[in-house]
Amino acid sequence: MKRILQTTLLLLFSLNLALAQNLDLSKMSMKDGFVPFYLDEEKGKIYLQIDDLEKEFLYVNSLTAGIGSNDIGLDRGQLGDTRIVEFRKTGNKIFLVHKNYDFRAYSSNPAEVQSVKDAFAESIIWGFEVAQKDGNSLIVDATNFYLQDAHDVAGRLGQSRQGTFKVDNSRSGLYYPMTKNFPQNTEVEATITLTGNATGAYLRSVTPTPDAVTVRQRHSFIELPDDQYQPREFDPRGGFGSISFMDFTSPISESIVKRYIARHRLIKKNPNAAVSEVVEPIVYYLDRGTPEPVASALIEGGNWWNQAYEAAGFKDAFRVEIAPEGMDLMDVRYNVIQWVHRSTRGWSYGASVRDPRTGEILKGHVSLGSLRVRQDYLIAQGLIQPYENGDTPDPKMLELAVARLKQLSAHEIGHTIGLAHSYATSAEGRSSVMDYPYPVITGNAKGELDLSNAYDDKIGEWDKWAITYGYGYPAQGQSESDFLEKTLEATYAAGYEFITDSDSRNPSGVHPRSHLWDNGASAPVELKRMLSLRENKMKSFGLNAIRNGEPEAMLEEVFVPLYLMHRYQVEATSKLIGGMDYTYKIKGDNQPEHKWISAADQKSALDALLLTIQPNMLEVPPHILALIPPRPFGYGKTRETFVSRTGPVFDPIAPAESVVDLTFGLLFDGGRATRLYLQNLQNPSLPSLNSVLDDVTRKIFSYTVPEGMAGEIKFMTESKLIDHMILLADNPEVSNSVRAITRGYLKTLKETGFVDNTVGLKSRGSNNSVLGMHSRYLADKIQAYLDLPVKLTPQESLKVPDGAPIGMEDMSCDFDF
Repeated sequence: MKRILQTTLLLLFSLNLALAQNLDLSKMSMKDGFVPFYLDEEKGKIYLQIDDLEKEFLYVNSLTAGIGSNDIGLDRGQLGDTRIVEFRKTGNKIFLVHKNYDFRAYSSNPAEVQSVKDAFAESIIWGFEVAQKDGNSLIVDATNFYLQDAHDVAGRLGQSRQGTFKVDNSRSGLYYPMTKNFPQNTEVEATITLTGNATGAYLRSVTPTPDAVTVRQRHSFIELPDDQYQPREFDPRGGFGSISFMDFTSPISESIVKRYIARHRLIKKNPNAAVSEVVEPIVYYLDRGTPEPVASALIEGGNWWNQAYEAAGFKDAFRVEIAPEGMDLMDVRYNVIQWVHRSTRGWSYGASVRDPRTGEILKGHVSLGSLRVRQDYLIAQGLIQPYENGDTPDPKMLELAVARLKQLSAHEIGHTIGLAHSYATSAEGRSSVMDYPYPVITGNAKGELDLSNAYDDKIGEWDKWAITYGYGYPAQGQSESDFLEKTLEATYAAGYEFITDSDSRNPSGVHPRSHLWDNGASAPVELKRMLSLRENKMKSFGLNAIRNGEPEAMLEEVFVPLYLMHRYQVEATSKLIGGMDYTYKIKGDNQPEHKWISAADQKSALDALLLTIQPNMLEVPPHILALIPPRPFGYGKTRETFVSRTGPVFDPIAPAESVVDLTFGLLFDGGRATRLYLQNLQNPSLPSLNSVLDDVTRKIFSYTVPEGMAGEIKFMTESKLIDHMILLADNPEVSNSVRAITRGYLKTLKETGFVDNTVGLKSRGSNNSVLGMHSRYLADKIQAYLDLPVKLTPQESLKVPDGAPIGMEDMSCDFDF
């Protein structure tokens, strides 16, 4: 007992001695603000002064200096997580606790609130030791907290197979120029170096010493907004993104899941006026590092949104302007547009800092990839072929690129004011900037292309309706629910619809109008129009597409976007086959019921798709082949060029092969094939899988073999068809009936031929002709597949929707009553 007492006294003495060795805060640089802190620059230390325990605030981490590779995905200015946290004391420790707002209880009964809080885990994301007390304040050493890899750069490098890395503290430290404090937010930045073994080419291409990756990371503590913001309930028809949570105090008759839209706070000075000035406008600041003419285009396009807010009843409520000199673009107080550089072109995106409790957007943060404009310039270069005079480019190229920048600025800002993608609007007269637009190209009989109307120059009508739904005020005496419902019904009565990513990006998609990078009310009609423009333009394509002094092999980079200008229209057209017309319908609203696409429209789509893989549409004109030599020294192949099976020589079949694989991959997608089979069972007037296989094989297989390169393209297309049919027959994710039909069809092709011919592949053509040898090769390929043992593994069972605990075997009776 005596020894225990001695040990206890010794520990207490040591603790008192440690506390007695007070930090000399007077020798440090004190930064007052939201969370005051002290900087000991001589020792590279930072100490937080914690005055308010158990007071909630926002914590945001971000990447202020990135890696510069689109493939890795760690960009300058990238926002990280937004979390509601609080400091909580226990003994000599201060915990930074991430509160769990996914599960809530809004009740006047404290016990009910506490029961929900205790039911779900919180997360302690850091533990600080108290270094000393300073009056009522607690001083903690936060250096290691700020020198952590909070943005998980190492994890991202690992996920992208670039190597294994960890923080090297000897090469990391606080970044003092961007460490500062304000009344409503505390900003601390650190230089973080991660070391390891770099194994990926992406990282090696952008980092001077790939085994040591140095970035800067920002930690922001932010005061929560006041409680005057009124959340608006989410509706799937409205076009806004949302937050969601479970409210366990919801009445049993209501959904336990609550959803609020994401939007900025925007308040009218006169709530009862149809159009009113606002208390505080939404202002976005453009990165001063943005060059001209890009900067002016981004400002102009961004300011289109004022048209939408005006239509919603707000005067001068939105503007974009150049950032004042010295503005910190990562500061949560400012909505910003960053001009972000990468080694390769990539996506632009709009992110935001939002209050997790309500969905209120506190900071809109747009990142625009600087190389994207060069891709639009390249598209224009292939379409216009602008170097008639050798060196001076046609100004139409820059005009097209600048017009696209305006639309891009409006689009990404749209995300940061709350809007989701709206992909059906290109079929409604380009009624939203929230679609992905392909340039509208027109032409004349001479084969000349007109790009003057390539992109719209204003906000869309759908955007005005959406902003009215998200931000508009009910009329005096009108309930908000009635205002929102009437706004949505008026939107759809005016002929607009909202369909977003999950229904548009999937190659197995079914919606007839909601696509990416498409145009026109009818996808197949637009596809045929584009094919005609493309065919005419390829006839005149030549060296005037590149400037004097460029290697002639560089003509390939310009030719690629011309040759593939219809690729996205192909994907749009494919969705009509086995497709369904539908909306995000709510019971009792004025939207139409869902229905299968008509047989006539599906047939039109199939005809257009088959047109894309005819040899005359696929063949690269001989005069273009004669213009593209092997790559010169220093100008290797890139991801912007066609893959070649002919070594350094431009492969004349590779471009055609890429289109054939695209078309067949979409047409014989497993989901599409299954829908074709099932829609015909439901309605025999609709195309069936058998009828589509008949149409395709009738079109692809014939005795008529063109001469020269077109003949080889025909052989390649036939071979690709067999390959894709084998893939479909062997696809474990489709129905067994689809696999059986496709397998049987392959056997028929080999033995007796396609639908209106009695000659199978094994008997087509003479033995010593190329047609005969090619046909027997395909027959052998089919036979080799048919000879493989049928996989005995049963088809994977579909999971039955959860029903437990009701209907579940009672496992709860293992106790005594």
